[in-house]
Amino acid sequence: MLKAIRFGFGGVVVVGLGRMAATGRLPRNLFAGIRLPSTLRSDEAWRAGHRAAASALTAAGFGPVVVAVIVVAKSPGRDAETVLFRIGNGWLLAWLGVATVQASRAARATDVG
Repeated sequence: MLKAIRFGFGGVVVVGLGRMAATGRLPRNLFAGIRLPSTLRSDEAWRAGHRAAASALTAAGFGPVVVAVIVVAKSPGRDAETVLFRIGNGWLLAWLGVATVQASRAARATDVG
């Protein structure tokens, strides 16, 4: 159960970062966000990249949250729990990949023009 709570908390953090990115409240920093050479180039590139990736970042966090709720509510067997955590991790990583591509493209577009 503790593993599920930690997993869900991580998802909540990712959702929060996605919402902060959408509203422009995630400043360029050393710890959180999509840290690519293209997004770190300038504050403008950081904002553009994170604004573009905000929906995907938010979606990424929902997988772990849903898995945590299911595991805590249903207390599945060990095998089912393992499968659920793998699904949640796959969801998280897939959406983070989408967010990374979106952020990179948007940040690089700030250099053009």
